[in-house]
Amino acid sequence: MHKKTLLISTIILIITSNPAFAGKLYKWVDANGKISFSDKVPPEESRREREELNEKGRTIVVKEAAKTPEQIQQLKKISDLQNKQTKILERQLTLDSALLKTFRTEEDIDALIKSKVDMVDSHLSIAAGQSETLKKQLILHQKAAANFERSGKKIPEKNLKNIASAKKQYDDNQQEIAAFKRQKKELKEQLMKDKSRLSVLKSQSTETPIINTETTPSLFLGELNCHQSMCDQLWEKATSFITEAGAIITYRSDKLILTKTPKLSKDRGLSLTKIKNQHDESIFLDIRCVDSKGGKATCKNTQTAQLIEKFNQLTP
Repeated sequence: MHKKTLLISTIILIITSNPAFAGKLYKWVDANGKISFSDKVPPEESRREREELNEKGRTIVVKEAAKTPEQIQQLKKISDLQNKQTKILERQLTLDSALLKTFRTEEDIDALIKSKVDMVDSHLSIAAGQSETLKKQLILHQKAAANFERSGKKIPEKNLKNIASAKKQYDDNQQEIAAFKRQKKELKEQLMKDKSRLSVLKSQSTETPIINTETTPSLFLGELNCHQSMCDQLWEKATSFITEAGAIITYRSDKLILTKTPKLSKDRGLSLTKIKNQHDESIFLDIRCVDSKGGKATCKNTQTAQLIEKFNQLTP
């Protein structure tokens, strides 16, 4: 390695000492892996990644290789995902802000659950009492109609109207009871979610999370598809996967997970996003690296590719 570095330095010294190379100096690797230096990049090599060097042979600018149609399409997909992440985050931050203004502790939520459930139970009790009365009225009208039939007489129109009216009132009452029961169930579920969310918020950093745009994206993008009934289980499995890969979660919700922003060239920033489709859901894993030569290399290397490959093999 030392000999190779010395050879490159010698080549640069020779080139830069020549008056003909007083301008910019470029370095690139051709299709055969050969490293080339010149003040001009040949047309046939112009689509390759190249580095601009200073007089000491240090890289000052990296010109990325031209993107293939497939890479351009992948970048569009990643950009679309980032836009969705931003919308998910903005909406969740609004909800979180309202939650924190409403409750200070989980005990506050417990108290609200009890008061609201008690109120719904009161309505249920009243509706249940009305149900018995309405049922008895319906039975009385039906018995009267049955007596007319047994005696061979035509059931009076008034009696038929009474039956129809009593049945409608009873059916409406049953629907009201069912609605109160759904309300009670939904109320408990929502308030328990609020309690869980408040606990998460108290354990997270107080810094406002952002979708980091100062990093460079990896073109490797993980994607899992799942039926809605199985997605919660797969989401938890995906969350465990990125933590086992060494990622430090800084923000968590039921649709978006962000990890620590990469600071060094070897670092990777991971994020999970759950997107609802027409009939199912998709869970995406995207990777971002430091916007530097080393960071871009990390986003392209074998380890990053293998990470995505293993992610795509996850099942509920």
